[in-house]
Amino acid sequence: MALPIVNSSRYEVTIPSMNVKVQYRPFLVKEEKILMVALESKDEALIVRSLKDVIRSCVYDDIAVNDLTTFDLEFLFLKLRAKSVGESVELKFTCEAKDCGHTIPVNLNLEEIELKGLDLDRIVMVTEEVGVQFNYPSLDVLEEVSIKPDSSNDEQLDATMKLIASAVSNIFDEDNVYPASDSTLEEIENFFNELNSEQFKKVAEWFSNLPYLQKDIEYKCGKCGHEHEMELRGLQSFFT
Repeated sequence: MALPIVNSSRYEVTIPSMNVKVQYRPFLVKEEKILMVALESKDEALIVRSLKDVIRSCVYDDIAVNDLTTFDLEFLFLKLRAKSVGESVELKFTCEAKDCGHTIPVNLNLEEIELKGLDLDRIVMVTEEVGVQFNYPSLDVLEEVSIKPDSSNDEQLDATMKLIASAVSNIFDEDNVYPASDSTLEEIENFFNELNSEQFKKVAEWFSNLPYLQKDIEYKCGKCGHEHEMELRGLQSFFT
């Protein structure tokens, strides 16, 4: 005789970069195990693959997962985790006071984690007349130009330049708009290579300010009484 099937509840969430509402179910025990193994591995490629697989399974609506951004992926995972396992997660930190080293458990409410930087202007003016309009880099783009840990400096620089060029929507000046679709990736890379260091710094700063998960926490050591303040930033910070 077949065992009964347990129906899952449905919840709704808005995908940040798209401002589109989708319905999802909590992930199952088997899916939770896959995610936890991936997070503990610290392997970014494995984490991304696992998150994508679980989102494909848990989101009812038809969405192009590869078009999501990294912050979409991380945000969706937090919502899934909160509804699947519970809103609270216990983190452990080591007291940094001199000669202490005590382990401090800290309970964190996942619903209190904020997504910062969604108001980021996608236009960067590299001169007074010339600007670049960017798209948020998608998972597809990030996987295509991923930087390997053992890459040389030249390889890392090439990958970074490809990432920047791949995120361009258009380049414009006072008279014209030049869609990225009308140029090759090499031509767009050459545009950035022709910038001076101050101009390119503006582009680099835009990428460093992409939306991210963030939570400021305060906690006190139960052994020595030292008070700590810390900023948690990025998905893995919330599952230390």
